[in-house]
This record gives sequence, C-alpha cells and structure tokens, in this order.
Amino acid sequence: MSPELLDKAIAQSFQTRHAAVTFEWTGGESFLVGIDFYRQVAESQERYASKGFTNTVQTSGYLFDKALIDFLVEHRFHISLTIDGPEAVHDFNRPAPRGKPSLHKILTTRDYIVERQGSCGAIVTITKRSLGREGEILDLFRSLGISYFHSNPYIYFDGHRVKEQGIALTNEDYATYFINQFNAWFEQGQRMPTPVTLDYALKCLSTGSGLPNALCTFGGRCLTNFIAIAPNGDAYPCPKFIGMKAMLLGNIGGAPMGELLSDNSLRMERLIADRVAAMNGCEEIGCNYLYLCNGGCPYYSLVAGGGKDIRSRDRLCGGKMMLFSYLDGVIASCRARS
Repeated sequence: MSPELLDKAIAQSFQTRHAAVTFEWTGGESFLVGIDFYRQVAESQERYASKGFTNTVQTSGYLFDKALIDFLVEHRFHISLTIDGPEAVHDFNRPAPRGKPSLHKILTTRDYIVERQGSCGAIVTITKRSLGREGEILDLFRSLGISYFHSNPYIYFDGHRVKEQGIALTNEDYATYFINQFNAWFEQGQRMPTPVTLDYALKCLSTGSGLPNALCTFGGRCLTNFIAIAPNGDAYPCPKFIGMKAMLLGNIGGAPMGELLSDNSLRMERLIADRVAAMNGCEEIGCNYLYLCNGGCPYYSLVAGGGKDIRSRDRLCGGKMMLFSYLDGVIASCRARS
C-alpha cells in the first residue's frame, strides 16, 4: 500500500459513524512490510485520531524481526500468532521453504513477543490434519500459557486464490473437530486455554439467546461494521472477500469509507438484502439456532452460492447444527443431574 493511500485509509477510518476503531494488520504476512510502514501507521493515527482505537497485528511468526516487535509493543499494537497445533499439524499445514519444519522458529518468535508484550494470542486454522489431535492442541496451548484461542475452519473454494482440497473440512469434519475439542476440554475441567468458539456457543445455548457481540464466524449481521482494504484501495466487507468482484464495495480513492459502509448505499443495500434472504432461509427450515449463528458467516454463504452472492445457507451449516445439537444435549444432561 502506498504511503498516500495508507494515510487516506487511516484518516477515513476516523470519519465513519462508529464509536471506536479497531485496526487489524494482516495479509499475506504482516511483518513483511517492515518497520517504516508501521511508523507511518502510528504517525497517521496520532494525526487523525478523533475517537478511541486499537491495533492488532496477525502474523505467522516465521519472520523474527526484533526491532519491529519492539516498535509494535512500544506503540501498543497487540501481536497475535497463527499456530495450528503441535508439529504434526502445524508443520504439515505451514511448512517452511523446501518443506522444512516451521513451528520451532515460530515459537522462538513467540517467546520474544511474550517477553516484550506479556502475552501473545493465537488463531488456529483447522484442517483435516487437525482431526484426532484436538486434545494435543489444547495441551500445547496450555503449555505455552495461552488463555484463549480462536479456531478458523478451512473449507475449499475454487474461486479463492489459496486453495487445497485435500485438507479442507466437510460438515462432518467441522462437527467432529469441535465435539472432540469440547470433550477433551470438558474432561480437563474446562481449564485454560478456552476455545472461543465453544465458549461462545455454550453461553448462547445455556441462556437461549445470542450475545451482544457475536463471534465473527457466527456474525451474519456483520455488514457495515467491518471493512477490508486491499493495497490498491479496493474495499470489501471482510478480508476473506478480497479479490472477489461480487463483494467489492468500491475504492476508498473514489468514495469515502463512511459512504461505502453506509446502509443507504446501493451496494450495501443489496448485500444486506442478501443476508436477510439467507436468514429467512434459516427460518423456513425451522432452525432452532438462528439466534446463535445469525445465519452464519457471509463468506461461507458465498462459497455455498458458488461465489455469486451471500444469499445461500452457510457452507458449514450442517456441521454447526450437529455441534450445537450435541452441546445442547450435554447442557440438558448436566441440568438433569443438578
């Protein structure tokens, strides 16, 4: 992203109707842009900030840049890593050049981040390689002192730039992973680390109502609150949509960010109508969990619709229903015993 466009994106972020701004620096690999990029980020944010804001940097951790980490921590950027599990999972999913292991190098980076930051978050990408290793993933994160983590399922979409059908999850795989993870976590007394997806689902199922802040992959009403900016200024509702024409909102060089996010814009009106149609479809089949998942993730709806729109049922709807039904049964059983 050019310095001029970066400055414009940050300025526009503070001009929307939202009460606060969260900047998430991701990629690709967020460390590759180097320290000068983040120096400009900090300078532009200081210049334009008119409301509260936070910064998060999501990195693979493979590039160990002490000077960059020091700068980010000093300027209160929270750094989080992608760790898919023990070596057998992580090194398979994310091999280093020439197929070499990568986890050991990433954990070295993490040690330094924890030393400087005090903690380091984690996101897990779930693939077929994760199945059967749910307890090992919990054990690894516990040994690293991780308090909570988010699991991000990988599904195949032939319209995506990065795709590998052999490791993609089916609906059954999705349910299996989370049910196995729940069982391992439950048997261990629900100690840290907390799997965020399960924690969110359990809280909703226990009360029979959704939470004020929906988890991302259950946040089907997320439109108008999130925007992803590509290096050329193209804007999308989420980073998962970058490069997909059907989900292009416009370009911040030609239209202000606040205008692109407005529910009065013709583009956003159409996307909202698509999401309403998706949720109506959930109601038509009598789904008992609509309050929890809000029609699911728009990206998974796009995949189910062949990349044309976000009206279809979430591609992982079947797996989510299996998971919610299982957890519902556990909650009912626990209540019967008490």
